[in-house]
Formats: sequence, C-alpha cells, structure tokens
Amino acid sequence: MTRPSEDIECVRSLLLAGLSQAEVARQTGVPRGTVRTWITLGTDSVLVARRAHEHAVHHGAGDCELVRTVPESQYAYLLGLYLGDGCISLTHRPGVFRLRIALDERYVAIIAECQAAMARVLPNKVGIVQNPGCVTVGSYSRHWPCMFPQHAVGKKHLRPIALQPWQETIALTRHPRLLLRGLIQSDGYRGMNRIRGRYSYPRYSFSNRSDDIRGIFLEACRRVGIAARPNGPWQVSVSRRDDVALMDTFVGPKR
Repeated sequence: MTRPSEDIECVRSLLLAGLSQAEVARQTGVPRGTVRTWITLGTDSVLVARRAHEHAVHHGAGDCELVRTVPESQYAYLLGLYLGDGCISLTHRPGVFRLRIALDERYVAIIAECQAAMARVLPNKVGIVQNPGCVTVGSYSRHWPCMFPQHAVGKKHLRPIALQPWQETIALTRHPRLLLRGLIQSDGYRGMNRIRGRYSYPRYSFSNRSDDIRGIFLEACRRVGIAARPNGPWQVSVSRRDDVALMDTFVGPKR
C-alpha cells in the first residue's frame, strides 16, 4: 500500500518528538514495519520521493514538457525494462532522482540498447556500473518520476501498478511490440520447452511477481495479436508456433 505524504509527515513529527516506533505506529495506524523502513530510508527522503510521485499521479505528468515530447518508440521499450527490472531512487541532491535498470552482464546488445534508449528519453549522461553477474544502467534527472509515475516507495509487487492514459497511448496503442521487447529482455526469455525428453519446442516466458505488471504484459500481447496464458503463479507463456514466430520478429533470443 502506498501511503500519502500526510502519513509520512505525521510519523516524522512524532519521531522528532521522541516517541517510540511502537507508539508512532499505534497513534498513526501506520504498520510498525513501515515506520522502521521510513526511519532507515530517512523520512525526509521518503517525503520528497512521495511528493514527486503524487505530483505525477495528480497531474498525469501532463505538466512536464519532456513527457509531451518524449521519443515514443524508445520510451515504450524503456518502460518495459523499467517495469521488469528498474527502479527510481532519490539521490543526496535535493529533487534529483536516479533511474537504474539491472541487466544480465552476458547480454551486451541488450545493455547497449538500454543505454541508447535511456539517453534518448532524457538526454542526460548514462552510466554503467558493474556488479557481480549483472550491470546497472543508470541516469540522473529531476524528471524520472514524471516519466515513470509508477515510482513510489516500496517494491512494485507490493503496491498497485497502473499505466497513465498517456503511457497507454504510447506503449499499448502505438508501440506494444517495443513494450513487449523491453519486458521480455528484462524479466523474460526465449527458450526450449522439453516434453518428457521426447520432443521440444520454442516458447517465450515472462515472469514477474506483480499481478498488475503481468496484466500489462498480457494486454500488450493481446494488442499485437499474440495468445499468452498464465503458467504458474508468476509466469506468463507464449508457446503457440505462430505466436512465437511473430514475437521472434521483434524480440528474439537474448544477446
């Protein structure tokens, strides 16, 4: 659940008054674990991030000129990457946010494509940080919460994720294939499904713990004309021969 700024401000004032975590939770109704998380992150930082999110939600990011002029194809692709394995965090500089996309270090072509799309969506410097087994592609800007109003405190699968109307127009109406490309390249794969060792066939699989993000994937498939079906609690599969062949034209194996 995403808490409004008023809750965070109330928690902050009570903590400053010297109340314990338990007492703050009792008086405000905010779970004690959430209070502890806000203390760890710093309530001031949480407030700035929450207000940026509220501004984007209330205004539909329409007040941001950069949203109205965003390069649509690169944005749809980057949105898929962000929904899969991306996050936005507040930096030590007031009002400045960092977008980070985590990618497998083996797929250098995907890393390069992500870097190029991020630089086109907001023309700031894009950096790559090497981590064990993966890399993080990142960029700093005050406008990332405008570009991705799904940003909020907490993990995506623990809060509602819904596209704004302008995002739906770009990613689902105009460029659903690029949205799917980003989703698969971040949280999916193309592999072989083997049946009892007797025969095998290619399929695509997308895995995400968020019901809402899986729903976005299913809707994008529907817009393209691809049949996708749930496969387990967190997975969606595309396995029909014609559908796999169609998806191969705009996704393909990871490289």
